[in-house]
Amino acid sequence: MEEAEVFARLNQLQEDLTARFSLEDEIVKLPRDLKVKQELLDKINKEYIEENDRSETAKQELKSLKIQYDDSVRARENSEKQMELITTQREFEALEKEIKDAASKEQSLLKQVHAKEKQVHEFGESLTEKEQLMNLQQSEVDSESSKIEALLAEKNTALSALEIKCNSYIGADITEDLYNKFCNIVKNKKGKGIVPVHGLVCQGCHIVLPVQFVNDVRSEKQIDFCPYCSRILFYEDVDGAEDQFGKSIDDGDFEEGSLSDFVDSSEFDDLL
Repeated sequence: MEEAEVFARLNQLQEDLTARFSLEDEIVKLPRDLKVKQELLDKINKEYIEENDRSETAKQELKSLKIQYDDSVRARENSEKQMELITTQREFEALEKEIKDAASKEQSLLKQVHAKEKQVHEFGESLTEKEQLMNLQQSEVDSESSKIEALLAEKNTALSALEIKCNSYIGADITEDLYNKFCNIVKNKKGKGIVPVHGLVCQGCHIVLPVQFVNDVRSEKQIDFCPYCSRILFYEDVDGAEDQFGKSIDDGDFEEGSLSDFVDSSEFDDLL
């Protein structure tokens, strides 16, 4: 196949590769929104569990306070009943102090019970709110997950078709090695893997190329890669470019020589 036809096929391959790489990026990015929602749900779940643990602790403390309060009430009532049985002033004073202490303790415990009941109630309201928020967030995660699964299935189907189409370009004119190199170039150069040379200038990196190298590109005897940006090159006639090309040769502005004078060959291999 003539080089011009190869360049045409490479341009077609470039379009398909660009579409393929774009799809691959979309497939990677799609789950990100779901991940954010899932992280928020996990945070709410964690807060709910911690709040529930505090609520259960408060309930146990309330239960203990109520028991202490009931014991204190019984102790005061028993002391008051004993008042009828005392016979001496000393016994009366001791029992009176005991009743006052029991009553004071009873009032203190009653305040603690009321405060703890209020805390338990607040925990209950907070847990109800968090549970509603958790259910709402779970619903959003489930909905987003279903949408993403459907989109991923659709995009993966399209991607498989594009991969088959791209692989179909591999043949005698576009070898597997050339195909792999071109894939890397298109991916790394944001969809521009094959560009024209205008005059002596690569239209990919806009660097002036050696005259002899441009002559080689114009001859279309082989696939040539830009020694600076590594893109595949083809020569394209544009108004004024030919004049500049001829002038550059006549004036000797550019020294003809091997590409090794302009770029290290091993560095070029790394780019490919």
